[in-house]
Amino acid sequence: MDLDRLPGIGRGKLPDFIPPQLATLVDVVPAGEEWLHEIKFDGYRVLCRNDGRTVRFFTREGKDWTARFGALGDAAGRLPVRQTLLDGEIVVMDEQGASHFQSLQEALGKNETARLIYYVFDLLHLDGYDLTAAPLLVRKEILARLLSTVNQTEAIRFSDHFMGAGEAFYRKACRLGLEGVISKRKNSPYRPGRSRAWLKIKCHASQEFVIGGFTDPSGSRTGLGAILLGVQSERDGMVYAGKVGTGFTRQSLDRLRSRLDRLATQSPPFSNPPVRSLRNGIHWVRPELVAEVEFTGWTRDGLLRHPSFKGLREDKPAGTIKRERTMPISSVNPRQSVEHARGDVKVAGIKLTNPDRLLYPEQGITKLELALYYEKIADWILPHLTGRPLTLVRCPRGHQKECFYQKHVAEKMPASVRRVAIKEKNSWGEYLVIDSLPGLIALVQLGTLELHTWGSRSDRIEYPDRLIFDLDPDPALPWKEVVRGAHTLRRKLADLGLIPFVKTTGGKGLHIVVPVTRKYDWEATKEFCRKVAASVTREEPKRYLATMSKAKRKGKIFIDYFRNGRGATAIAAYSTRARPGAPVSVPITWRELAAGIRPDQFTVRNLPARLSHRRRDPWREYESARRSITAAMEERLDASIERR
Repeated sequence: MDLDRLPGIGRGKLPDFIPPQLATLVDVVPAGEEWLHEIKFDGYRVLCRNDGRTVRFFTREGKDWTARFGALGDAAGRLPVRQTLLDGEIVVMDEQGASHFQSLQEALGKNETARLIYYVFDLLHLDGYDLTAAPLLVRKEILARLLSTVNQTEAIRFSDHFMGAGEAFYRKACRLGLEGVISKRKNSPYRPGRSRAWLKIKCHASQEFVIGGFTDPSGSRTGLGAILLGVQSERDGMVYAGKVGTGFTRQSLDRLRSRLDRLATQSPPFSNPPVRSLRNGIHWVRPELVAEVEFTGWTRDGLLRHPSFKGLREDKPAGTIKRERTMPISSVNPRQSVEHARGDVKVAGIKLTNPDRLLYPEQGITKLELALYYEKIADWILPHLTGRPLTLVRCPRGHQKECFYQKHVAEKMPASVRRVAIKEKNSWGEYLVIDSLPGLIALVQLGTLELHTWGSRSDRIEYPDRLIFDLDPDPALPWKEVVRGAHTLRRKLADLGLIPFVKTTGGKGLHIVVPVTRKYDWEATKEFCRKVAASVTREEPKRYLATMSKAKRKGKIFIDYFRNGRGATAIAAYSTRARPGAPVSVPITWRELAAGIRPDQFTVRNLPARLSHRRRDPWREYESARRSITAAMEERLDASIERR
């Protein structure tokens, strides 16, 4: 084969190592002819480098594991090449042709390297040629020809692929007890790191977890009872994810106990150790060992359902182990849910330019995924947006880049975004208002990451229909104090005859929202809210304050009532925030708040699932809860303030 004539291939030096391309976990198999599909193996991802003198095997982190794989090096050395760099997976197969990580662990533990098979699925370098820029199909064709000279019963084998019919291929793989499927764009180059050109779809949920402790065995069991698992969190360090006590053999229990005893420590490595009832009999260990675990899902509390131990992983550092999140296929393969016209990507009829632009790089959330998020939750968010003047936070290049506020119409807008003229101090300003999903998607197209709304609607702009109190805590205060403050304010409002609702902000505080009839103007409404805040702060001055002074806020919660002034805005319910993690401001019930919901718990990725499982709106009584502000309420507030 003349490599000089093939696309994307050029002369190049054999690299010492290339970080492997990694697949993104998605919910379903991508459709379309641009994808090819491979079996997902359950083993160790390994690159094989042959410089003509020595053959070496490297883990995905670049560790040299050549000595561990024994005769595989000899098999790779017999390939008819001068130099090569291969990418594949080392596995142990059962009689039915399925790979099992635990079997691989046992073979390596007993030094039974003759059982190892290296399935090769990519070719990065060959005899002085760099193949990484070539289309995947070209690389695989060259690889297939190279390995066709090898008996497929040998330890080095070609990992074949299937074109099209990905869903049928996936179903068959699961019926055969395989790990899952890897789908790859057939014309994509090889790019190190996590990629949306490579996708993984698992038959069973599984991932790596850090071991942070273990319990003693009971009954006739030896070694240990269960291991305690955790994952790394950017905000909280290592968080507890549950325990696993099944999937062990007697030998693995004893070997694991011996290794864990050497890592003993006095304090838990988790930022949220298990509850007291579980702590009895626990031995804490330094978080250095990584376990592969299969499970059926997650509980609402972030704990594993029905986990089973598969083995230790030594190719991945404990500090890199995070909870694996499943992306919707629509975010990487828009053809499955998005209208395409002449190459354009449209959602709700609105054309999206640069749909692959990353708006939340840490999670890989694109403009398209954000648009699809709003499409999914349209029935929930639109009632909170319709008819209200908006202030936008726009981040056209993502939340990490430059962002800016916009309240006036400064450019041509689609017909789905209407304008409303509002009198300002010395002139009239044109504000944005939307009433439909296309209008909302049009704002996403502009790079909008936050939607802030007025407290009134455009048909009666001078009469607000809600009160809003923003509980803004000193950053040093524990979350439980914010929750306590929310309940304190709830009681105060309820005593006045009003019905408050609560929502997270996607930040560090909470919003208390009260629906009211459109009777009082802005000045009267703001003054009423000031009195409510003043009454609370007079009763507990060591906990709360109602002034903006940051110098006085230490150890306290600022009850921000200023959002009730004319022109002031607050983050809309179900709107995203321009912050790491793609958090969302979400209405919740008072019972949920008492159960321990965090302020930034809900995100673009997990909120649609929450809403799809809810039978009733947490604010279902919002409209029927409207009350008028009365003179009697004002008198009670005045009296409470004067008494103090």
